[in-house]
Amino acid sequence: MTINYYTIGMAGHIDHGKTTLTKALSGVDTDTLKEEKARKITIEPGFAPFPLTDSIHTSIVDVPGHEKLIRQMIAGVAGIDLVLLVIAADEGVMPQTREHFEILSFLDIQKGMIVVTKSDLIDDEMKLLIEEEISELTKDSVFQWFPVHFVDSLSMSGINDLKESIANHLNDTETRSASGPFRLPIDHIFTVKGQGTVVRGTVYEGEVHEGDELEIQPGGEKVKVRKLQVHKESVLNAKAGQRAAINLSGGSKLDWKRGHVLLTPGVFSVTDTVDLVLTTGKEWAGKLKQRTQIKFYTGTAEVMGKLIFFDRNELENSTDHVFCQVRLEEQIVTKRGDRFIVRRPSPEETIGGGEVIDPNGTAYKFGIGTIRMLQQKYEGTPHERVLQTLQKKGSLTPGELVKLTDMEEPVLDKVLHELVELKSVTFISGYYIDEETIKRTETDLIQKLTVFHDDYPLRQGIPMAEVVQSLKGKLLQKASSGYIDRLIQLSTIKITDQFIHLPAFKPHFPKKWEKRMSQVVNILEEKKLEPDDLLSTYEAHQLPENLYSDFKYFLVNHDKALVLFDDVLIEKNTFDSAVDLLKSQTEQSFTVQEAKNVLNISRKFLIPILECMDSKGYTVRDANLRKWV
Repeated sequence: MTINYYTIGMAGHIDHGKTTLTKALSGVDTDTLKEEKARKITIEPGFAPFPLTDSIHTSIVDVPGHEKLIRQMIAGVAGIDLVLLVIAADEGVMPQTREHFEILSFLDIQKGMIVVTKSDLIDDEMKLLIEEEISELTKDSVFQWFPVHFVDSLSMSGINDLKESIANHLNDTETRSASGPFRLPIDHIFTVKGQGTVVRGTVYEGEVHEGDELEIQPGGEKVKVRKLQVHKESVLNAKAGQRAAINLSGGSKLDWKRGHVLLTPGVFSVTDTVDLVLTTGKEWAGKLKQRTQIKFYTGTAEVMGKLIFFDRNELENSTDHVFCQVRLEEQIVTKRGDRFIVRRPSPEETIGGGEVIDPNGTAYKFGIGTIRMLQQKYEGTPHERVLQTLQKKGSLTPGELVKLTDMEEPVLDKVLHELVELKSVTFISGYYIDEETIKRTETDLIQKLTVFHDDYPLRQGIPMAEVVQSLKGKLLQKASSGYIDRLIQLSTIKITDQFIHLPAFKPHFPKKWEKRMSQVVNILEEKKLEPDDLLSTYEAHQLPENLYSDFKYFLVNHDKALVLFDDVLIEKNTFDSAVDLLKSQTEQSFTVQEAKNVLNISRKFLIPILECMDSKGYTVRDANLRKWV
């Protein structure tokens, strides 16, 4: 079974019940510091394992709600896949609710839900007021589509519904890519006696294995992975979406701190000049002069810097994109597309946030020419725009691409033709799909089938409909069917009776139970035309109960047996011999009694055998007679 890993962020105003909700969901108290216990507030982000289903494993990040702990909040929500914005029913939307909401919006969190805690304290009228406040807060944002759940974490009212809703949301959420280079922004460093230094964080992308050689940036120190843990359990590897603690050897360790990044060596560069597209927050009403000092946050890093504008000397509140640059006092690791937050150091307030355009900016002239250059960088070349759109959406028709890229149809047609020629894009069943998505999806599907065959060797494969459904997060359903047809044509996978499987796979008895299952089949053969109940024979051989339905299905669907009634099966060769014997010793039509005289068995087995002959098309019943076809 393929397990998908996600990280859930818990955000909201101080004392609105985030930690209690985390405990209600996961059973883990994330306030572990003595000061947190004493003051009854969260100071550092807390982390709790939260396995939702067999195939969905998550971590909950419980972030501080206090206004003076925004840095810890930003570090905590960096890298989350889904957010729970928590609002206490007895207080409603508060200042840190609004600031956390804006920060989450700037970080482009697209999945989540609003959770109203302490709902036992309010009546229906108050509930309507809370819903109005939430509607006003989330207006014109992706949050307006998030479901709202009213819960009480102490009585557990509404918690099961919330868990189900989270699982449903994550079922449609694509996992982070475990292919490509490894990147883990560090949010915690500590020492374990006898083990050495351990760094902890959320794996942003890629995969890490015990024994891997990595580097820590800034600084470029080379380190080696000694041991790995995911939620305090030792593992051999950790992949994108998981919370990991990594025991490292090598390096000086003296300068390591939160905000440094553990990386695949030689792939990512460090920088102190970054080109940005910035949007200011609705709540910010100030002004920011050219080269004003700010705090810049990305990943788990917090660095002082100055904002450089190229089309103005002062920034005011604006919903428009502002193309600008940040020059930092310390180097960081970032890449195109990473999200960031900008805050004023004094008085402390969130100014805005946005997206990294180019991590390796340089000095530019003031003027509209630089703005156009930055805008072109942001939007990319026509080829980059098409690829970025496809990578974000999965698969699109030509008409959909025209709308989403804002390109004229003749220009788009030319770009698509060139991308297909370069094998960067493939056209399948009326949809364009980028090659990266195709390769990643193929790798995931092969892995999924490999694990399925290992777990369920008696089954032919995964139902076609289930495979199509599993691809819906990566590809639209129509494109999914065409994509599967393509893999079948390439002999990457095979389909048998609407079941998808690997080409070389054939259903078989599990190695552990092969001998006993073969003995059950032998008994079935020995009993001839009056077989025992299959389930009783199966249980007598002390075979696992959970495999019985697969075992029975295997016998029937691989022409080894036929069902007479309930759990009574007849061996296929025995049945065929009975048909041949009857045909040789009866006329064109015959009665039940004549069949009984030939086969010499009781009516208990005779009637089901005759009915089976009817269903298989050997005979047709006509009143009290059966006629050979």
